[in-house]
Amino acid sequence: MTTKRMLPLITLLLAWSTVSFAQSGRLSDLADRLARDTGELADSSYRNYGGSFRGNRNEIEAAMLAHQFNAAAQLFSRMVTDRRRTQELRDGFQIVQDLGRAVERINNQQGRWYNIQRTLTDIGRELGSESGNQYPSPNPGPFPPGANSGRMTWSGRVDDDIKIIVRGGSAEVQTIGGTPYSNATTNFTAAIPSRRSVPVKLNVRKARGQVYIEAQPSRENDFAVVIRIKDPKGGASDYEFEISW
Repeated sequence: MTTKRMLPLITLLLAWSTVSFAQSGRLSDLADRLARDTGELADSSYRNYGGSFRGNRNEIEAAMLAHQFNAAAQLFSRMVTDRRRTQELRDGFQIVQDLGRAVERINNQQGRWYNIQRTLTDIGRELGSESGNQYPSPNPGPFPPGANSGRMTWSGRVDDDIKIIVRGGSAEVQTIGGTPYSNATTNFTAAIPSRRSVPVKLNVRKARGQVYIEAQPSRENDFAVVIRIKDPKGGASDYEFEISW
């Protein structure tokens, strides 16, 4: 074959190699992101369980499933790094998705779940997986991309003094004094913006003591809003509030 005839073939091979490398790099980035985000979900799930005075079966199941999901995501990331065959990656990803569906059924961390859901969708597209549409990207629920407004409701029993740190789409409770909180429930319509400050308003629905905003989102506190609840009377009492931004 003459040099002139070989040039188009060489050009085609180089172009194909560049596209393949780019796709491989993007898949690796997505797999790493999934492993990281599921790790944060697993840690947060255990914190929710560990912070309960008496963890119920749902909290235990949520924590265990979240850790299984994270372990599978980490192994999938390693498979991508090791450049396993495409069919092997698809099979592994299918297992990750199956665990994701189990976690989704009992998940109450909507802000974190939206990011994981979006990454699963992107990985499915990269692999050309038949199940890649299990997590469709258009209108993926109450967390539209770039949402700047939303609400979160919180309810639980408080004894003495706690802080509720709301960052993104998760709420972490810190017990300052008294018995650790129990049976707390959160519900987000959107995640609080994580890269810019937004003013947050508080609407107290049920309270025996004080409920107030101790800190507004700012760069200094990594864009979290801190809610303080002080219950001065003996024993625990039910509290419920809503924040909006």
